[in-house]
Formats: sequence, C-alpha cells, structure tokens
Amino acid sequence: MLDQRRNSTSAGDIRWAFGCGFPVIIALAFATVGTLLEVHLVARAHLYCAGDLSSGENFAGSFWVVSRFVFFPAVSVVSALTSLPFQLIARLPRVAGRVWLELLLLVLTIAVSAAGPVALTLYDLATQGTPGDCVLPWLPS
Repeated sequence: MLDQRRNSTSAGDIRWAFGCGFPVIIALAFATVGTLLEVHLVARAHLYCAGDLSSGENFAGSFWVVSRFVFFPAVSVVSALTSLPFQLIARLPRVAGRVWLELLLLVLTIAVSAAGPVALTLYDLATQGTPGDCVLPWLPS
C-alpha cells in the first residue's frame, strides 16, 4: 500500500511540472515563431524604406539575420527564466488554493516572457527596419 502511494502521481505534481514547464513552452514558441516574425517584419520594413537593395546591403542584411537566429532565442530564454519566479510563487501553499491569484500570476508569467522578445522586435524594427527618416505607414491603411 505504501509503495503504491509513492509511485502514483498526484494532481499537484502534474500542476507543479506544468507550472515550471510553462515558461519553457513560451520561450520555445517565441524563439521559433518570434524569430521568423521579426526577420520578416524588419525585412519588409527595410525594403519599404530603402526600396531595391543592392548586393552589399543584401549581404550585410544576411549577417544581421544570422545574428538574430542566435540572439533572439537567447532573449526568449532569458525572458522565460525571468518569469519563472511568478510560477514558483503560484505554487506556494498560501497561494495554491486561490484561483484568481494563480490566474493573475499566470498572466504575469506570460507578460514577462513576452516582454523581452517584443522589446527586441520593436528595437530592431526601429533601428534596422527604418533607416534614416523613413516612417512606416499605419498598418490599417
């Protein structure tokens, strides 16, 4: 009987594993989808502002793209690690029974995990995508 209790997994163990693994899932999603989206947005904005690119600009742009395939996942992982304390706080005994507090901490986890990749995308769009005094058109227009 005692061995059966030790080998069985409880619902709390599953929630604990999911809570700690959730930032990892977010980091992987931002590292893959976010990298491709950022490269696409910056390339489209640069093409809009600069027009037809010369071969030198294309070559320099390819180095930038390769650097983003290395740097963007690192930023995603650091953001996910920064958000991990929110999930750990949600597993404390005083907090674990309150659904609204767990939901708030989950929203904070997602927001902190998204903050780094979104900030990097906006920075690259402003610096790499819009050279000079170019202003991108408003999206709905």
